[in-house]
Amino acid sequence: MVNNKVAEAKFEEAATWICWDIENMPIPKGCKAEEISQKISSSLSELNYRGPISISAYGNMNHIQPSVKKALSSTGIVLKHVTLTSRDFSSHISDKLFGCSRNYPPPANLMLIARYEEASPIIFGHWQNYGYNALLAHPPNASDSFLASANTTLLWKSLVQ
Repeated sequence: MVNNKVAEAKFEEAATWICWDIENMPIPKGCKAEEISQKISSSLSELNYRGPISISAYGNMNHIQPSVKKALSSTGIVLKHVTLTSRDFSSHISDKLFGCSRNYPPPANLMLIARYEEASPIIFGHWQNYGYNALLAHPPNASDSFLASANTTLLWKSLVQ
């Protein structure tokens, strides 16, 4: 169930902050790191999201090749080194998502690139209650309840191809 509907008018020119769990949602095979930012921007533009986009990638940067890190950062993606256990990492991302409202007041688009089935409905519910538009880039095996938690859902691999 992919729900890639076009942006509501109030969100078309609004800023979009993307929180990418690069640890658990790596760059898909066949995709070039230096093209990720542009591919995401183009995919969102096709859905009428035309405001400024900021991407922050969180994960253990020691697990990513230096050439890939350089390619990603050269396109404006902010790389955040996080070395935590899987459970702590999920909590860390949740904290970042709840705290993002300071930098992105509503109306704004907040996109999560992740596979956090348990935390996403809570996070997305919070965002939507405060006037945000919740977008989700997800793996192919995501549950219906995970997908239903966001206003717009996109398959991660198709978003960047």
